[in-house]
Amino acid sequence: MISTIIFTAFVATYIVPVRVPGPMNHPIKYKIVTGAFAFLYDFSRFLESTIGIPHYILLNTIVDSCDRIKIRTFDRGQVLYHDQYIDNVLVRIYTPTNVSKAALSPVIIFFHGGGFFFGSIYSHDTMNYHMSMYTNAKVISVNYRLTPNVYHPVPTEDSIKVVRYVIDNYREFSIDPKQVFLCGDSAGGNIAVVVERKLRREQKPLIRGVLLLYPLLQLVNFRSPSYLRYLPYQILSVLREDILTQVTNFYVNALFTENELFNNQHLSSKDYNKFYSKLNLQISGEHQIIGESHPDTWKLFDHNISPLLADDDILHNTPPTFIGACTYDVLLSDSQLYFQRLQKLNVKDIIYKEYRIFHGAMTFLDFPVAFNEAFDIVYDSAQFIINRTTFII
Repeated sequence: MISTIIFTAFVATYIVPVRVPGPMNHPIKYKIVTGAFAFLYDFSRFLESTIGIPHYILLNTIVDSCDRIKIRTFDRGQVLYHDQYIDNVLVRIYTPTNVSKAALSPVIIFFHGGGFFFGSIYSHDTMNYHMSMYTNAKVISVNYRLTPNVYHPVPTEDSIKVVRYVIDNYREFSIDPKQVFLCGDSAGGNIAVVVERKLRREQKPLIRGVLLLYPLLQLVNFRSPSYLRYLPYQILSVLREDILTQVTNFYVNALFTENELFNNQHLSSKDYNKFYSKLNLQISGEHQIIGESHPDTWKLFDHNISPLLADDDILHNTPPTFIGACTYDVLLSDSQLYFQRLQKLNVKDIIYKEYRIFHGAMTFLDFPVAFNEAFDIVYDSAQFIINRTTFII
């Protein structure tokens, strides 16, 4: 009787209110997953208020612990994996079993999403296993340090340390330094773009390709068309104003309020003009802003924080890029704008695909919460890599 009451209360509180943002194959599954996330977030906030452990630490602990107990039904021995440290950064390395040890194989270096404060090599384990299996490439997943224990640029610095070491010591990993791919989802996509550009400036071997899966590409404008359309749905109970404000403040060590960011009150008219001039777009009359710039706004325009806003000469030399955008995502406009900028600059070998699924899809590949569209993203990403690689004996 009590369990029935508790279950009914949970459904009424967390499942029923969930709004599905649009047509999708499994709306009920989406509602259950979103409700479960909302419950976990509220529970972690409750524990924070009672025992003093920050909610983000509790959330990461819960997710990471699942790696030890999850049933790996997909693992049939096609890929071996192990954890190790590279230049003091924890990584998980996936190696296909059917690749000759004498061969120099392509490598995918992956940076997980989670708003820079959440996620790990464990949260994206299933995705990386499948990427390695589908491509016959090694995958190195990077466990960069998370905010707010560190701030920008530490997550990027941890990531680039790993990439540099792997390229400089490629024989240690049996990888081909001319066939290095960088991949990231959400905040990890931001890191992938920034790392590639830093390596380019250092004149390292050119990155063979970059894969950006629903990437976070700017932290300046929080009233883009996709923000206005999908923010009210609070996708996965994660893409909501309080958490997105936390993402920004944690990453750049700032003190923005929700009201400032989501009404663009952190921007002056000059800031707004600067944002659109970087994109070579015109501002329509209804978007005019009258106000003062927030003391921390200047940080957000740094192209290592908002890589969408980099100068044309930086974007012009972008390597082959796969952009996998999600329809139900406040970040959709960023992916579209990035693709449009690269197109206008006549950058070659840029692929843009949009999938009718929600932000965070790469963490939904495990039964019973798997979504077919998530596998579509993995498969298309793998094909992008396969079409641009060869094996060297």
